[in-house]
Amino acid sequence: MRLYLVDSSIFIFRAWYGPYPERVNLQQQPNQAFIGFSDFVYRLLTEQAPSHLVFAFDESLSKSARKEIYADYKANRSPAPEELKRQFAWCREWLEALGISCVSSKRWEADDLIGSLANYHGSTRLPVTILTADKDLAQLITERDIWWAYVDNRKLDYRAICKKFGVRPEQIADQLALTGDKVDNIPGIPEVGPKTAARLLKKYDTIDILRQHLHEVADMKFRYAGRIQRSLIEHEALLDVSLALTRINCEIEEMQRIDTLRHRANVEKLQRMMNEQEFEAARSSRWMNYLDAAIVGGS
Repeated sequence: MRLYLVDSSIFIFRAWYGPYPERVNLQQQPNQAFIGFSDFVYRLLTEQAPSHLVFAFDESLSKSARKEIYADYKANRSPAPEELKRQFAWCREWLEALGISCVSSKRWEADDLIGSLANYHGSTRLPVTILTADKDLAQLITERDIWWAYVDNRKLDYRAICKKFGVRPEQIADQLALTGDKVDNIPGIPEVGPKTAARLLKKYDTIDILRQHLHEVADMKFRYAGRIQRSLIEHEALLDVSLALTRINCEIEEMQRIDTLRHRANVEKLQRMMNEQEFEAARSSRWMNYLDAAIVGGS
């Protein structure tokens, strides 16, 4: 038995850009993201049969705790078009009709919600599997947990993350703070890439300890160590901001009260949604067969 925590946005965006570009529902509204996402949910439920499962959603790019720290955080991203926002709402409605808990926050991102859920509900008896494609979430993985890029079927445990990133999971936030992240518009230290950051953290373990020894970096045995030292000293102030952006908040108290256990599906509502979204006969049949079996099995 495991606790599955899903970074929902990644799977909805993949479906939005996926193989159903001409799909529309009864109202002639685009619904390819919803259709593709529902297919993903079907595969997850039938292949893994999770008893404990939560989907986390992002609410807004314009307001968040990180935007309060750094106004340019994710400022390079365009807001989702209305036809996609509508489908996000359908995806959440679909999950809730399936008896699956969904979480979101106007202040915190899905990463923080997932981190807090893992912190409060994960245990040796209920290890965590995080479904995502976001390397940031690898910082949450303990020795009992799994980071799973579901679409590519890449699973990384604690040791595999160490090998892939050159640092321990608990050092990944520090590594990202040193390198910066163009995707999220997080500033880093110029000239410090992932391998250099890994070397620094291997020697000094954390950014806090590294900052106590900045004038020793030039003595390290790698090319351009002197240049890296100068860059670190010149741009040291960026580390405070960057680390505040890259560290996931694992103590959002309301996540303690989330019910991670799956409950009985609302079959009538699901049937209505299938009709409204114009599911093909084969897709509807698959879902109804699954729901019939789940009811008989007591899900």
